Amino acid sequence: MSLRVGIAVFLITASILIMVGYLGGISYSDLMPRTFSIKDAPVEPQQKSAGLVINLPPIIAPVDDGQRFYYVQANLAVEIDRPATSTVIRDRHDTIDRYIMEMLHNYPIQDLRTPGRSVTLRDDLKQTVNKVLPKGHVRNVYITSWLITPIGY
Repeated sequence: MSLRVGIAVFLITASILIMVGYLGGISYSDLMPRTFSIKDAPVEPQQKSAGLVINLPPIIAPVDDGQRFYYVQANLAVEIDRPATSTVIRDRHDTIDRYIMEMLHNYPIQDLRTPGRSVTLRDDLKQTVNKVLPKGHVRNVYITSWLITPIGY
């Protein structure tokens, strides 16, 4: 094989690989953006490192909308800022459960059923748990399981 043929084979192989990579990038938009820009990327705030996440025991709260009774069963996980907070949460889990049950009992059933309200609900749950803790060490609340069961007709 001569030098010219070797270079030609190399260039053809390289162009085929570049073409396949480009077409693969177009079909997967998360790998390669469709538009290219020379603009500087906006500076994003630095994310805090993830804290320790603790699963709380299941909470079952009665809710009344005036016509029917419902039971709301929620499994929650809380993200805390330091490991020492976990012992405080374990020591006060009865109080935390009672506060969350009262909050859910006073929540309108329509807000509990609406999927878009989960952010507001999570913020309210976070505030409720932080009421029990000395300095409010809960960073975030995650709803891991959610069930609304009608009881009466």
